[in-house]
Amino acid sequence: PLPFAETCFITVMGILVNLIIVPLVGDGWVIFSYERIKENLSVNNADREGPCFDPEYQDLCIRMLQWNRSFPGSTILFIGLMIIIASFSTSVSFRRLYTTKRLVRVLTMQQKKD
Repeated sequence: PLPFAETCFITVMGILVNLIIVPLVGDGWVIFSYERIKENLSVNNADREGPCFDPEYQDLCIRMLQWNRSFPGSTILFIGLMIIIASFSTSVSFRRLYTTKRLVRVLTMQQKKD
């Protein structure tokens, strides 16, 4: 397994690319804007009926759509965080194992000398 610092660096760079750099280059954050979602609801579905097209409930629907569209980004962030936590715990356990192994080796060498 990779050391913790390398795993953390790779994961942070992946999150940075997927959630910040690519959306900024392609105007990806515009899809989350209140005005853009309201425009999509009014233009594409002007003839439909339902709670999202009622002006009284439109704000609620827009907020729900914002959360729904942000789900992939939050999933990427969550997975990255889990990778970092798993890497840290693996690194700590390997460090303990290495220390224990060295201690056992030193103790057996001392017993052989005596």
